[in-house]
Amino acid sequence: MVLTIVSFIVVLGILVFIHEFGHYITAKKSDIMVSEFALGFGPKLLSKKVGETVYSIRAIPLGGFCNMVGEFPADESMPEEERKIYDQAKENGRLFTQKPAFKRLAVIFMGPIMNFLLAALIFILTFAIFGVPTSTTEKAILGRVIPEQPAAEAGLKANDRILAINGQEISSWQEMSELIRNNANQKITIRYQRNEEINTISLTPVLSEESNQGVIGVYPQLVRENLSIGNSITMGLQQTYQVFKMTIMGFVQMFRESSAEDIGGPIMIASIIGQAARRGLLNVLSWTAIISINLGIINLFPFPALDGGRILFIFIEIIRGKPVDPRKESYVHLIGFALLMILMIFIIYNDLMRTFF
Repeated sequence: MVLTIVSFIVVLGILVFIHEFGHYITAKKSDIMVSEFALGFGPKLLSKKVGETVYSIRAIPLGGFCNMVGEFPADESMPEEERKIYDQAKENGRLFTQKPAFKRLAVIFMGPIMNFLLAALIFILTFAIFGVPTSTTEKAILGRVIPEQPAAEAGLKANDRILAINGQEISSWQEMSELIRNNANQKITIRYQRNEEINTISLTPVLSEESNQGVIGVYPQLVRENLSIGNSITMGLQQTYQVFKMTIMGFVQMFRESSAEDIGGPIMIASIIGQAARRGLLNVLSWTAIISINLGIINLFPFPALDGGRILFIFIEIIRGKPVDPRKESYVHLIGFALLMILMIFIIYNDLMRTFF
């Protein structure tokens, strides 16, 4: 549980930071005043003002924001300090709404784009560092051990070498697999080597419904081929494109079938990241890239309060030749945010039912 929570906070923090940093750095380059750059929501845990911007970490680690002055219209309920900042930015032509449409589009687009760039960088680095799998080893050495399966429950881990089953010496993955398959629902004794230590455990293979044979939830080690930097970049970009395309197709299929079964929220994401963390760094990196692409795509949906909703209003402004009334746009985004919160509650409820019931 601790590993799941910590890995979830770290991964989500990185994804949110990269996304909001895209908005932040483009706003700064466009001479838009940024009053606060925050990770998380709710009460401030840490904050420091550097120049004109407050940098903060907040209590609820489920998002973040880059508060650009003038993104929302000033009103009478605005605190006096915020009003001074707003008036100062307006006087110097540094409000978000005072900038040309193409600059505002760049600021909004850069959040999702940074998520896509992060995914591409992660895939490139994983190919450069870990190589690409070409085959599986014939040795009886465990590669992946599936959580909550007999092998994992008994304490077996990746890189353990199986030496014997029920006293019979093992020299290959094929021999090991055959003995496990033939002993469904029967306790077996496994002697294995981990580093320099040799240990013995007992476990019971479960009957697989697919193969009608015994399984313990393990996969062989992958044999990986090292790649050059050039090939790593090529394959990393191809992988990013493939995940992007498959994600788009998944969303299209979901909307076409009006199905919410595959929608996951914070609990589901935490569970996925936690399982990946137990399998190793490579799995964490791969899932971080996949979730980053999903985050970028979702933020481009033309829905109020999302980046895509703001982009839609800017395109409407370009077509009309004049901006939409800022107060009306603000109300639309406020309603959109409320609907998103209701949707989030529904998603979390689904997560809880799927996880615990």
